[in-house]
Amino acid sequence: MISILIPTYNTNLHPLVSELQAQLIANHTKYEIIIADDASSDTSVRAHNALLAEQEHVQYIQYEQNIGRSKIRNSLADAATYPTLLFMDCDARVKSDDYIAKYLRFLEEKHLTGTDFVVLGGLSYREMQPEKTKLLRYRYGIKREVRPAYERNRDPYRAFTPFNMLISKSVFEKCRFEESLKQYGYEDTFFGIGLKKCGIPVYHIDNELYHEGIDTNELLLNKVAAGVANLVNLQSHNKLDDKFMEVSTLLSTYQRLKKTLTGRFTLSFLDKIRQPLRNISSTYNSLVFLDLYKLAVMHNLLNSDE
Repeated sequence: MISILIPTYNTNLHPLVSELQAQLIANHTKYEIIIADDASSDTSVRAHNALLAEQEHVQYIQYEQNIGRSKIRNSLADAATYPTLLFMDCDARVKSDDYIAKYLRFLEEKHLTGTDFVVLGGLSYREMQPEKTKLLRYRYGIKREVRPAYERNRDPYRAFTPFNMLISKSVFEKCRFEESLKQYGYEDTFFGIGLKKCGIPVYHIDNELYHEGIDTNELLLNKVAAGVANLVNLQSHNKLDDKFMEVSTLLSTYQRLKKTLTGRFTLSFLDKIRQPLRNISSTYNSLVFLDLYKLAVMHNLLNSDE
């Protein structure tokens, strides 16, 4: 028995739902699919997705005001009927014919049914050359996100993402997504650290979904800035501890630079060239300059009152 939970925004979910249903039926699995639309601006997409609720075992929830990435995931977990939850992002597509079967086999082999667990299947990208305006996001995904399970299992709580996550509902009685984080960025990392603190085991397997929603360079840079703002907000409310520092390369790098005169000078200089760093990141699709831009944004936000 499994509840598949999909938060969505301006995305046609009919192909994804159809792929999932075919596999669930083939595996004789009792299921429900719950879709929550976070106030999509495209009314035609909203209307089209709402038709999915006419299908058996599919529920559609429409929010008229955006409630954010964390709260919508918590609400989906609360609405779920079954004890095993499968979260996936709306821009995912099924990669293999045995996607559902792999998860079910893993639960059986590890005797995880009825326990607290998290299993992450990973993600991948189709072999393609996206248009230049999306190349920075594509490179980021290939270089930073696509990792085999044996690498991810070395540090299972690092670079945590619920893009493709099987999780027991009982976990949400102990750990929930931080609802104060309404915009993009670090809500996933914060949830992963919460799992570590609660002692919830996290397993990684090779059971990828394709990530097809490739943002433009400009949108990615906006999301990066919003994510850094989230991180600063968490820090200002004393919600970050040593465990978070262990998994946040950005925060640990920033703190290390702040300890030396040369490092502080470097951060001040990066802040002064913040906009050029952003432009170079976008123009040359450079992950190095993207990292420098993140540091510049963080320094600017933490020192805006000086």
